[in-house]
Amino acid sequence: MKSSFFRSYLQTLARYKWLAVALFIASVGISGFMAFQIEPQPKYIAVGALRANPTEDSLTPTTRQIIKQGQQFSRAEELVNLLLAENVLKAVADYIQVPPEEVRQKLLLKLPSEETAGMLQVLYRDDNSETANQAVAALMEAMVQQSQLINNARLTARVEKLKKTLPQARENLQQAEQNLYDYYGADEAELSRLEAEVTQQKERVEQLQAALSQAEASQSQMVSSLAIAQAPQVSPTKSNQRFFLTLASGAIVGVLLGGGLILLLTAIPKKSPPLQLRQPLLNAYKGRCAITGCDVEDALEILWLESQGGDGTHAVGNGVVLRADIHKLFLAQQMAIEPMTLKVVLSPNLRKTSYGKLAGRAIALPDAEDNRPNIEAIERHYRHCDWIEAQQKEPEAG
Repeated sequence: MKSSFFRSYLQTLARYKWLAVALFIASVGISGFMAFQIEPQPKYIAVGALRANPTEDSLTPTTRQIIKQGQQFSRAEELVNLLLAENVLKAVADYIQVPPEEVRQKLLLKLPSEETAGMLQVLYRDDNSETANQAVAALMEAMVQQSQLINNARLTARVEKLKKTLPQARENLQQAEQNLYDYYGADEAELSRLEAEVTQQKERVEQLQAALSQAEASQSQMVSSLAIAQAPQVSPTKSNQRFFLTLASGAIVGVLLGGGLILLLTAIPKKSPPLQLRQPLLNAYKGRCAITGCDVEDALEILWLESQGGDGTHAVGNGVVLRADIHKLFLAQQMAIEPMTLKVVLSPNLRKTSYGKLAGRAIALPDAEDNRPNIEAIERHYRHCDWIEAQQKEPEAG
């Protein structure tokens, strides 16, 4: 036997099902509108990878230092500004025949990390798989070349700086030597200071000369800081995933809203019928139970066919006088009134009990037409009894 609350829930659902359906449709409609606002994702994504170019021992320290400098990206902005300069984007855009801004929008870089196995990943999304593949290949090649250009520029800047610094260092050495030559004093401390100054300036000039020679030698050795580690691989994207997730979320919310509303309406206490209507009903039924004929007033209760408040729901024609136990059986949907014949029908649970003698008994009706029970309400209660359908099929099965 179903719980009383569950039966009440089903009754409320039957009464307010269109409201629940409206909430569901509204929720799905809103989510559908939002889903169509989502910008469609390209169908394919190509992924390639760049790695750090290893530095050989045969390279000069300056060459190795600049190459390693080009492999350190502490911020994504630095990476974009250096490797994805306008000349790089334009070269790739011209190659795949799209605007440079489109290349920038569809491009994604992932910095070296554990996730990328220490490599710099280059990703490109497009509806055409061949275009995505060509874009990543072109991007990686252009970034490798751009890295070498940057390294060459850094080396050239170092050479120019050394060339500007060296003449001043030589002048400082000449001045220190002249100061030592011109000193005729007997102060040993001052003499030691002047000699140390000459030594220091000589070492400075020698260091700068060695650095300049090494930098100039590095110009023929300089290479890119990056090398291609993985050729582009193209795979389909889950382009419609967000669209369908949004729709599904709307459907779930709709079900929860509709179900929650019915649950809330079920839990709200029903309005109690006015006490002043009890006596008119007792008078209409001549102080007797409509089924058993019991005339003990304290044992009689009112069955309100429409339990929700509203116009006419507490009128005399909406109530039936029943003995207390019969009233409870009606509320538990173990007993009903057949709307066509107005005769009592019993659930299988009651047929073999002491209540079995009531089966098929016609209910007593008030004399006045206006006081007689609402047939539509009786039919609704009748249809809510789940055993009715099975009982109607029994003769057919026989």
